[in-house]
Amino acid sequence: MLPRFSRTELPRRDTGLRLGRRHFFLGSLLALGGAAAGAAIADVYYPLAGLSDDYATRTGERRLYRLPDGSQLLLNARSRADLSYTDKERTLHLREGAVSLIARPDAARAFLIRTSEGTVCPDGPRVMVRQQMRRTLVVAADNAAEITTSAGTRTMLAAGSGTRFDNTLVGNPRADLLADTAWETGWVNVHERPLLEVIQALRPYRRGALRISVAAGGLLANGRYPLDDTDVALRALQADMPIHIRRITPWFTSVDLAPAHARAYAGRRGEVYPPYAASSSAIVRQTLAP
Repeated sequence: MLPRFSRTELPRRDTGLRLGRRHFFLGSLLALGGAAAGAAIADVYYPLAGLSDDYATRTGERRLYRLPDGSQLLLNARSRADLSYTDKERTLHLREGAVSLIARPDAARAFLIRTSEGTVCPDGPRVMVRQQMRRTLVVAADNAAEITTSAGTRTMLAAGSGTRFDNTLVGNPRADLLADTAWETGWVNVHERPLLEVIQALRPYRRGALRISVAAGGLLANGRYPLDDTDVALRALQADMPIHIRRITPWFTSVDLAPAHARAYAGRRGEVYPPYAASSSAIVRQTLAP
């Protein structure tokens, strides 16, 4: 004879406790997800990494700071830096973005700009420095600047030129890099430069992701585009070049080769597209006219 068991004789589960734990777990996940989403939205407007820095700017903001010693510091959009003074030197630690420095002369204390790859010491009041991916851009428009890499390599950059350097090497000086200071007045100015560089200059001024394909990024652009109105800049670029711009949401924009040109230009990097007077220049003038 087999024993008989009724349903009521089975061990009872504490369903209330299980449901309570499940609701607590799901509530915690939702709270964490909401916090992460809120942080991501906040970071679109203000880089959260800059909350602990001495100087920082929001998306689309250029800001002029007057330092305690009387020097002036112009920060590009979504840039951040820290300042430290000692008896022997003044040091600005550029954490992200770009800075234009007008240093007040001080015979006892040199002014250094430190990046992830080394230091820049201007031999005069003015220098522009940009922290890029694993390298630093320096433009010495009015006076020379001394560059010292993290490995100890020293190079004097002559006035009227710019260069890039990494942890060990310093590139050759180039006069065309002077155009990289155009952000100080709200423009990106390029002459036969990859379209990728234009998009990179626009990103700190645009709320949301701005992506570009490899094929489109390799095209060479010519023109002068406004930073303070990225929609105008993108329309002008689309008028100049065989590209297609898609705004999937207000927070995501992609740039790719135009469908009619994708097959012809795929893999052909280095194509030069000068701006047309009837296209991009007219778009910029009409939109920005007072």
